[in-house]
This record gives sequence, structure tokens and C-alpha cells, in this order.
Amino acid sequence: MKALATALLIALTAPGLATAQTASAPAAATGDPARLVGLIVPDQQMSTLIGAGFRTLFATAIAGDPKAKALYEANPGMQDFVGGRVADALAGLIRADLPELRTQLVAIVREEMEPDEIADTIGFFESPTGTKMRARAIAALQQQTPATAEQGQQAAAQAAIADLTPDDYPVLTTFGTSSAAKKMQIVNPKIMAASQAWGQQIVSVNAARLKAVRDVAEAEFLAKAKAK
Repeated sequence: MKALATALLIALTAPGLATAQTASAPAAATGDPARLVGLIVPDQQMSTLIGAGFRTLFATAIAGDPKAKALYEANPGMQDFVGGRVADALAGLIRADLPELRTQLVAIVREEMEPDEIADTIGFFESPTGTKMRARAIAALQQQTPATAEQGQQAAAQAAIADLTPDDYPVLTTFGTSSAAKKMQIVNPKIMAASQAWGQQIVSVNAARLKAVRDVAEAEFLAKAKAK
């Protein structure tokens, strides 16, 4: 579930990107932990990223299994077909259990951050600069599908700061030098750990179901190929 951890890093990339400049504060926001977590775990983007990340891991697993590799190489298109079916099933399980993850993350945010720090972080994420940076980070992860959380964080950070204009730096710098940004450096690894454990549990609990989806998809693809 490294791709899942990568997705959760999207909203946490910005605090380490600021440069030493002075500026006015971002727009005010309420210090609601659930609102902040909603920005960290966006439903629509999560589903897309999880699906793309799984396909990368699935391709690696096939390449490392000689029997499966031979079968899939003998049947062009099978990997995309089967991988897509299993990715969709996994994304559905993830979406269904997202409320549980959010509950865990809300508890972390509430424990580690003061209400004004939460408000400042939300203000940055929802500012034009923060919104633009997060959108670019998400797009980069969708396009590149990094294999590890570390690669994902680097790709997201590089994309987030690409094409920033002078108008972006004041808000970016103000947040980057705030106590909220410093707290996010503490919250970040806790969110990563919680999300990884959550994702691994989902895969472990549903391993038989996901294998069944793969078996059915493989049989369906081979039957269609034989009928041609």
C-alpha cells in the first residue's frame, strides 16, 4: 500500500517548500480537524491514485512470477484487463473504509495541533496557491505512478512548485515559517504510519476476495481470447 501513503503525502508536501520571505497571512479558516483531514484524503483523487498505484505494483508482481509472466506475455492485454479489475475492487474497498481512516487521522490532528494551527493549514491548502500546488502534485502522481512513498513525495514536491509566480511566494512563505507548518512535520509521519497500517489491514482482510477477483478476471480474459 505504498501508493496509498504516497497519495496521503500530497497535502503534506508544501510545509517544507517555503523560502525566507515576509508576507501577509493566508485567508482565515476554521480550525476543524475533520475539514483538514478532508483535504488530506480527498475521495475522488484517492480512488484514481490507488488504482494507478496498484497497477504498478501488479505489474511488478507479475514480472517476479515466472509462471504468471509467461501466461501474461502469451496473452497481450491480459495484464491491463486483470489489473484493472482488481484495482477497481481494491478502490471500492478503500472508499468504503475511508471513514475509518479519517477518524484515525482526525484524532492525530486534534492531538498534535492547536485550533489556530489547523485553521492556518486549512487556509493555506484552500488558498489559490495551495490549491494550485495540490492539484499539480496530484496530477504528477497520476501521470508518473511512483513505486514508493519517497519517490512520490519527491515527484509531488517538484510538481507542486513548478511554475510558481511571484504572487504565490507570499502565501507560501508565510505558511512555511508558521508554527502550523512546523506541526505538520510532526503530524506527517504519524499520518503516514496510520495510513500504511490501515491500508495493509484492508489488503490482508480482503486478500481472498481480491484473489477471487483476479482469478475470475483471468478466466474471463482467456475465455474471450479463445473464442476469437
